Amino acid sequence: MSGILANEKAALAKEGGKLKKIFEAVKKFMAKEFLWVLFVALLALPIAFVITYVLENYVMELATLVKNYINGKPLILASYILSIAGIYFTRAIVGAINTLAKKPEKQ
Repeated sequence: MSGILANEKAALAKEGGKLKKIFEAVKKFMAKEFLWVLFVALLALPIAFVITYVLENYVMELATLVKNYINGKPLILASYILSIAGIYFTRAIVGAINTLAKKPEKQ
């Protein structure tokens, strides 16, 4: 009977090690994503100011159209959201290309 308990205890310890590795991987992923969110939030702000400046000073017809579309909200808000979406879309494309270009490791 104690042999069965020892086997079960060893299997449980092995599973606990796997769960610990999975938890560490998830924790690392969440920390990385949090840093990306902060980076994107900071990077999108100057891009939004540049987009707003260009729209208001050089492409006034498009700025008027966008202002009508966003129902009186500030143009900088629409530019900021567009900047965030563009940065994440670019990040997704680069990640997909890296995944496809990565050579499989030989085992």
